Amino acid sequence: MASARVFWAGLATATIAVTAALGSSGAIASPTTSGISAPGTLVPVYAGADLTTPTYVADPAVGKVATATFSVTYHGFSAPAQAAFQRAVNYWSKQLVSSVPITVDATYTALGPGILGSAGPGTLRRDFAGAPKAGTWYVESVANKKVGSQISATPDIVANFSSAFSNWSFATGQAPAGTYDFQSVVTHELGHGLGFLGAGRVSGSTGSVRLSGFPTAYDVFTEIGSGKKLLTYPDASTQLASVLQSNNVVLDTPAVRAANANKPAKLYAPSVWRQGSSYSHLDEATFRPGTADSLMTYALGSGETIRSAGPVTKAIFKAVGW
Repeated sequence: MASARVFWAGLATATIAVTAALGSSGAIASPTTSGISAPGTLVPVYAGADLTTPTYVADPAVGKVATATFSVTYHGFSAPAQAAFQRAVNYWSKQLVSSVPITVDATYTALGPGILGSAGPGTLRRDFAGAPKAGTWYVESVANKKVGSQISATPDIVANFSSAFSNWSFATGQAPAGTYDFQSVVTHELGHGLGFLGAGRVSGSTGSVRLSGFPTAYDVFTEIGSGKKLLTYPDASTQLASVLQSNNVVLDTPAVRAANANKPAKLYAPSVWRQGSSYSHLDEATFRPGTADSLMTYALGSGETIRSAGPVTKAIFKAVGW
């Protein structure tokens, strides 16, 4: 186990432990294949309302063979919390295909008010060998998959989960009313680390959908409801600030439409920008608790149990490189 310094946008520098993958598929890639890197960012999920009637979304892939491997370094987890985390890891290992182990650094610690968990890619990377699209940021685990080896020894995903909540459910089945299902939260946050996030942000009166001048793979497919791509707007503009707070932002690909009754997926874009929540989640009012694609909305209600990413989210994963 090695120690590394990782810089997070908007956060202080943190020292974290990482696990380096071994073997030929886990060897560190040559610098000539690694492209250009940027720090990742953390995306939170919030504690939502208490559901009057608890909901349960089953995993239709039970029994499916794993096609990806995860290597997780745990900090501060109780045995029940770690077991629930591992079940979420096992779920994602059956949804993705990669010959390169996906490394995760996970910490159970106090977080901000109302935050159940936060996670994101350790690194974003563009213009690496085999990149699907030039001038586009991809999460590190996708870059590793395309290169065919571990580009960096730092973790592909960094994740934190709140130790401040006294009403977690670590059970395998339905979370009882009044409790938050830990496995669902971990499954959600790993989704962000694996690529369900964009560079959209609003600061003051201006909005942007680029990081250092380049979009993420997610940003490439975002539009307003009429079909105009967000990347066609001037970056760092008042127009984008308005669009990103319009409640009219969607992500559109043929695969998304095929999974969503021939409609693009509506994203969470409230009239007041919520940093970390806006834009990088599905719309809560559209993908309601208990429906197949409720995992990647910005909040999880108590009594809400989700064991599947859903067809729309899986289609978005194809768009971002998986």
